[in-house]
Amino acid sequence: MKSEDVVYGPVISRRLGQSLGVNLTPLEIKVCNFNCGYCRVGVPSKGIITLEEYKRLGWTLQNLKDAITEKLKSCAEERTSVDYITLAGNGEPTLFPWFSLIVDHILIEKSKYLNKPMAIFTNATTIKEEGISESLKKINRVFCKLDAGDYNTFNKINFPLKTTYEEIIRNLMTLNNFELSIAVISNEDGRVSNYRSLKNPKFLENLDKMNFKRIFIYDIDISRTTIPIFNRKLDDRSRLEKLAEFLMKKTGKEVIVLWGPQTRDFNIPLYPHQLG
Repeated sequence: MKSEDVVYGPVISRRLGQSLGVNLTPLEIKVCNFNCGYCRVGVPSKGIITLEEYKRLGWTLQNLKDAITEKLKSCAEERTSVDYITLAGNGEPTLFPWFSLIVDHILIEKSKYLNKPMAIFTNATTIKEEGISESLKKINRVFCKLDAGDYNTFNKINFPLKTTYEEIIRNLMTLNNFELSIAVISNEDGRVSNYRSLKNPKFLENLDKMNFKRIFIYDIDISRTTIPIFNRKLDDRSRLEKLAEFLMKKTGKEVIVLWGPQTRDFNIPLYPHQLG
């Protein structure tokens, strides 16, 4: 394990500006309980792995702590421009077995070297597990994925492993002050689309029961995805804008459209067989 496999960037984020990424997932194995068709990592998930597997790959708590401290210190010394320290990377960050300890470590170390706010991108599947919700409360901005308005669409877009749409909805209803992230997929042939489900009356009813700050809706602008059919961008920004207007009216909350005019090429660590 190299320190840059754990802390990468800063990279340009459409939501966070200069984002210093913290990756809690071993590069050799995608650890996530989703297999989203549009995932930029581009390989199927192995689901949850054992503590022994983390250790075999050198992905120990101490190694990650050391990598985080080293990078925060060097960013401070080099006066690197950073807007947020962001838990993201190659999988679901809250599945890391020492997640809460890593959050606490970042809070301590950033107060010494790089006192910037923290953010996290999560699929909200682990919120009810011990310590997760308490750790999320310590993070400045929590972005929760919710890409579908019903069970069937969720399965077609996110391909979950051992979790259900209903569980995620219930989890989100227990959170406060989070931000919803919705990837909008609507291919011309209609085989992959979640657009109509996001106007589902039941979905809107569920949103009304959640205490979120705002919604971000965005198109897929990464050409490297798990399933090739998801590679296509929306060809009409107005569809996002109309959806944003609809959701804003129905929820009374701010809805922000993120539109990438071109496919981006992120400086984000990839699995070894994907390099190049």
